[in-house]
Amino acid sequence: MTTGDILSRLQGVKGGGGQWSARCPAHDDRRNSLSISTGQDGRILLRCHAGCSVDAIAGALGLSVKDLFEDQQKRPQERPQVVAVYDYRDASGRLLAQKLRRADKSFSWRRPDGKGGWIYNRQGVPHSLYIAGTLSSGAVFVCEGEKDADNLHRLGCDAASGADGAGPGKWRKEYTEQLRGCSVCVLGDNDGIGRDYAQETAAALYGTAASVRLLDLSKVWPDIPEHGDVSDLIAWAGDEKAGELLAGLVAATPLWTPEAAEKDPLLSLFKSLEDFPEEEAKWLVPGWIPEGQISVIAADGGIGKTTLWCHIIAALSNGASCILDQPGFTRKAMKITFLTTEDSVRKKLRKKLRLAGANMKNIVTPDFVGDRSGLLHKLKFGTPEMERVLRYLRPVLCVFDPVQGFTPPKVNMGSRNEMRDCLSPLISIGEDINTTALIVCHTNKRPKASGRDRIADSADLWDIARSVMMAGFTDEQGVRYLSNEKNNYGPLQETVLFTIDADGQVHKVGTSWKRDREYIIGAEMAKSAPQREDCMSFIMKALEDAGGAMPTAELEKKAESAGYSYSAIKRAKSSLKAEGKVRYFHTGNNNDRVWHIRAVATPAMEFVELPADTPTPFDDVP
Repeated sequence: MTTGDILSRLQGVKGGGGQWSARCPAHDDRRNSLSISTGQDGRILLRCHAGCSVDAIAGALGLSVKDLFEDQQKRPQERPQVVAVYDYRDASGRLLAQKLRRADKSFSWRRPDGKGGWIYNRQGVPHSLYIAGTLSSGAVFVCEGEKDADNLHRLGCDAASGADGAGPGKWRKEYTEQLRGCSVCVLGDNDGIGRDYAQETAAALYGTAASVRLLDLSKVWPDIPEHGDVSDLIAWAGDEKAGELLAGLVAATPLWTPEAAEKDPLLSLFKSLEDFPEEEAKWLVPGWIPEGQISVIAADGGIGKTTLWCHIIAALSNGASCILDQPGFTRKAMKITFLTTEDSVRKKLRKKLRLAGANMKNIVTPDFVGDRSGLLHKLKFGTPEMERVLRYLRPVLCVFDPVQGFTPPKVNMGSRNEMRDCLSPLISIGEDINTTALIVCHTNKRPKASGRDRIADSADLWDIARSVMMAGFTDEQGVRYLSNEKNNYGPLQETVLFTIDADGQVHKVGTSWKRDREYIIGAEMAKSAPQREDCMSFIMKALEDAGGAMPTAELEKKAESAGYSYSAIKRAKSSLKAEGKVRYFHTGNNNDRVWHIRAVATPAMEFVELPADTPTPFDDVP
């Protein structure tokens, strides 16, 4: 075996001058990991930089290690005799190259030099099948070697083989294109490499060839030896009998289709939309809390969030209606779970729920006092412990109060990705076991904030929730509101107005179409109006004490010292001017002008009165 013979069996050969590289045939090599050279003892040296052994490399080439010794003492005329020549031609019949088979089973290549001679390599020759016969739309046998193809053609069959024998990756896309539209029967040798190569060939042809059959010679020759091939079958049975056996084998072999891949737990979760049932949204509390999803109740401290969810779960546990239900609505008693890290079950919540009419047997909650080992501290969103508890209890509703109590300690609540990751399992679990999650959270104190911006610590709660409810005080003494701020499965519901009595029980007193933002803005305006009125009185008193007029800057400084904000002073001055109670004037010229303010009721002073429509620095005060 010569170095040239070895190189002819490899792919991606590069180099020269006694040093080459190629893709290693013993593993799925995407880059040239194999080094080829010749040692001083005539041995062909193969080294895979990915770690494949020489035995593995030789085996992948269909050789043994002893084949790697090159007899450098032989002269060219003393090389083993050529016993077969295989012509490789293009579609037009033009000769591309010849593959020479020698008596020692070695191979070499030569190609026409265009001058009637030969060049002994196949560089630049396009990859092509060896074809014995024609490639028509009829049946074509694909085997491992040219000898097998010629023997099949002698039996009257069209046959083809790859140029480089069997082995991983040796079937080329060019071969597949040559067999497009053909009915292909693949014949592999009776060994591991042959069977694997036959499967690779069938997989490559599937969908391109008109049909593919993978023939197993052992079906018609049970005693076929290891490494036996179709040429051995013909030699064993004779031409006529072999032809009959092959015809019967083709007729008995079903069309090849790819075997079902081993079920991948991830990929198996991807389905066509045809496999998804189309379902209408179901409601735990109609219009307000959808089944199997996440809902949120948010409010400032002191509004009564705990009282609200206690009222809701008491009704659900006992099959009664709550303030969110339409009159006359009925339901079956349900199993509820609540998890809270704020209020004591023994000292507060049990009594509150009893007074609300709860069915105590239908409500389950953990005993944090009895947890001596700290197991309950592992009940966090996204943890196996939380999933285990929910799947075991299978409640129709689980309340989490507050969200911070069940967020994993290393999760940054301000990080949208982290919050989404730990909350998402509540949705998959909820849809699987039909458990609704009701998360209770605080709102923030940011001025003019509304909607998702009002959710404290994590706006992602708003995004992942299918329903968001916000509670607060109305401008009516003792009356609170619960506003449906987000609803993915239905229209926004009317805001419910309610009170809480001395026993901590909720009573519905009406409805409104006002939303949380309107109540928030109304409350801010209610707070600012008294301050403005006070500031207006202060300004009039300050002007009176000053004799009816004073520099505007001096007045503002005096008002700020009295505790009024800059915005309150501006609004107060604007209101006084609009009501005609004050006017502005200035003294000095353009370089040292000083603006003054005076009460209209004071006697006239010696100054130049400006027309009423004269612009002043204070006209733009809102």
